[in-house]
Amino acid sequence: MTFPYEEMYLAAVQENLGFFFQLALRESGLSIKEVQDKFLASDVPTQIEYGNPDFLCGKSGYELAILAFPNTFTDEILNKAIAEPFYPQAEYWSGMVLAYCQWKSGKTFKSILEHYPLERILSDYHLMHEADISKIAEQIISAQD
Repeated sequence: MTFPYEEMYLAAVQENLGFFFQLALRESGLSIKEVQDKFLASDVPTQIEYGNPDFLCGKSGYELAILAFPNTFTDEILNKAIAEPFYPQAEYWSGMVLAYCQWKSGKTFKSILEHYPLERILSDYHLMHEADISKIAEQIISAQD
């Protein structure tokens, strides 16, 4: 299998999409579906799929969120998010899982989320977050077939 980018970038992409989704879902005031749609409409997923190093590890999750949600995150919201102690939540996990599934399968984020929406990934958190990430990835990737 050919992966969309080198494995050495995977942890950074997972972390950045984790921060991205935690910020977007907790601070934007948008629904899960709206966040998913804005994410897919932005340049972020395509640039990750193409292996653009600037989007793999050159930008933080917060910077990716600013790109995907222009005019949504004020300096006040970002400063608050950065200043508070960070505790990964289900939203962070969903970003990590989504990044891993995209890398592992080589499928587009759009294809993955069409078959296994973000809301479903989030609903799997309580059951799957302590398991190895490959378990949920297998479930999500098999939904594509």
